[in-house]
Amino acid sequence: MALSAKEVALCNQALAGIGSKRFTLTVQTGVEGVMANLHYEQTRDALLRSFEWPFASDRAALTQDTKAPDFDWDHQYKLPEDFLRLKSFCGESITSRVGNRWTIEGKRILTNDDEADIEYIKKVTDPDDFDPLFMEILILKLSLKFLPSLAGTKTESFRELLLKELDILLSRARTICRQEVNVSGRSDWNAARFSGTI
Repeated sequence: MALSAKEVALCNQALAGIGSKRFTLTVQTGVEGVMANLHYEQTRDALLRSFEWPFASDRAALTQDTKAPDFDWDHQYKLPEDFLRLKSFCGESITSRVGNRWTIEGKRILTNDDEADIEYIKKVTDPDDFDPLFMEILILKLSLKFLPSLAGTKTESFRELLLKELDILLSRARTICRQEVNVSGRSDWNAARFSGTI
C-alpha cells in the first residue's frame, strides 16, 4: 500500500534527519520509499499503543457476543475495529484495578460483567489528526528505523543523538498529556480514595 502525501512528508522529515535522500509521492519504489512503506504503519501504531495519547482516545459501549466463552468468564464482547489499547473498563482505570474483572483475548474482551463500556486508544491514520508532539516522536522513531540501511558509516553517532532527542520529547509528551487530564472531581475517584475508611 502506497503512502499518502502527508505520510510521505513525515517520512521525508525522518529521512532528512539522518541525511538521507528523500522520495516523492509518485515514486515510492527507490530504497527510501521502500523503507518508508515497510516501517511507517507499524511504527505509527506501536507509538499510538505505547501511551495514552489524548488525541487518540475514544469510548465505546461494546455489544455482547452471542457465544459465551468456553470457561472462566460469563460473557465476551468484540473490541472496536480501531482498538489498539485499553485505558479503562466500566470506568475503572486498568492501572488501578482490583481483582480480575476482565481479560483481553485476541479481538475480544472477556468478563463476568453484564455490560462493557471502555475507554481506549484507537488507531489514528490521518496525519491531520496527530498531536504535534506525537508527529515529532514518530519522525524520530522512523529516523531510528531508517538509520541502519540509509545513513552509511555515521550510524552510531546519529543513533545517539536521535535517542537523546527522543528521550526529551517522550518526557515532554508525558508531562503535557498528564496536564490535559483531570479526574480529581469524579465520584469514582473519590470512592476509591475513601474506600478504606468508614
